[in-house]
Amino acid sequence: MMWKPALRLLPLLLLPLPLLLTERVAELSSAHRLFLGTLPWLVGLIVIMLSLGFKQSRALLTTLHLGAVAGLFEVTSSAPLDNPASYILLIALGLCWPLMLGWLTLLPERRTLSRAGLLRIAILLAPYAALALLWHYHPMQLVHLLPLLPLPFIDQLYAQLTISPFVFWWQLGGICILTTLSLLLHNRDVLLNITLSLCVLLALTDTTSAVHGQLYHLLGQLVLLTAVVRHGYDMAFVDTLTGIPGRRALEHHLISPGRGYSIAMLDIDHFKQFNDRYGHDIGDQVLRMVASQLRHVGAGGRLFRYGGEEFTIVFRRGSEDSVNKALEAVRERVAQYPMQIRGTNRPKHDDTGQALRKKGNNGEAVKVTISIGFATQANGEPAEAVIKQADQALYAAKRGGRNCTRSAQQNTPHKKRRSLSDFARNQAD
Repeated sequence: MMWKPALRLLPLLLLPLPLLLTERVAELSSAHRLFLGTLPWLVGLIVIMLSLGFKQSRALLTTLHLGAVAGLFEVTSSAPLDNPASYILLIALGLCWPLMLGWLTLLPERRTLSRAGLLRIAILLAPYAALALLWHYHPMQLVHLLPLLPLPFIDQLYAQLTISPFVFWWQLGGICILTTLSLLLHNRDVLLNITLSLCVLLALTDTTSAVHGQLYHLLGQLVLLTAVVRHGYDMAFVDTLTGIPGRRALEHHLISPGRGYSIAMLDIDHFKQFNDRYGHDIGDQVLRMVASQLRHVGAGGRLFRYGGEEFTIVFRRGSEDSVNKALEAVRERVAQYPMQIRGTNRPKHDDTGQALRKKGNNGEAVKVTISIGFATQANGEPAEAVIKQADQALYAAKRGGRNCTRSAQQNTPHKKRRSLSDFARNQAD
């Protein structure tokens, strides 16, 4: 599915849109401009409500962070261009944004409506509240800072821009550091943080137009809304352990599967023995390994975790023979995978684990096998009936010795391919 990476890059592709729309939006009536100015705050309120519902404290804090910066942008855009206090305020905002966003990236998820959660909100908003109070009640305190600043803070990057060279490079450096930090922490919000930082950077380039800042504020809040909704979808439909769609996603997928589809039920052989001998943590490793191998099933199959050690693959199209070949190939891939039991000092991330395996830092080797049963819809049966037939074929594969594939439509079983290093055989020894 090549469209998924492209869809995730869509917010970055939308960044030039506010630049193109600023002049057109400025020509709208005052009522429409008022609505436009209110819209980002309404979207931000929706993000806050969804973040509370989905227990996403970091998304809520990021929304408040963006709103605080956008609110102070509107303050500076309403002030005269030659107001030195407003210019100092812009510099302070440009310096604070990457620092606070980096802090939010390092924060673990916590309950928002708790003492620690409320303290985080207070820490986040305190610098911006102090700047707003200084600008409104003691602007001369900000003006006195102007002669103390080096020229890179005071000069403009270009005559048409309101951002100074230092703030510009500070923002770009912050984006680079934040991206590196997110990748090291395996943070899935790396593109979100890059997009929001670029929104702030582009908004800083022209604070003379309120519309310019409002459009980038709206874009940032929409990106946050998309991220929160995507997280809610993952909570409902994606299995957190293996990262593949779960049973609820399977049920939705089978609402209208079409005709002539095939359903395969797969089960890890002797999975209980893995848990009994090595513990549930090792059992989780086995589940993740099997899921990673099953992802590469051919014939257009789509993988789901059915529950426990069972997986389901749905083939929308394809003959029984092609489905059987695809399942046999993935069964052999699992059986031939060099499964190493991770020690207590072994990193949990898969990429690091693969690098250690290449260096020979291996733990105890075990053999993991799966049994497969599949059925193809022949006479318009409902999906529940096809799953039941696939289950019966799976039980036949189990009774036939495991590590094999059985079809509900075939009378002769597939020949089982045993391995001397089969886990169950090792257990018997």
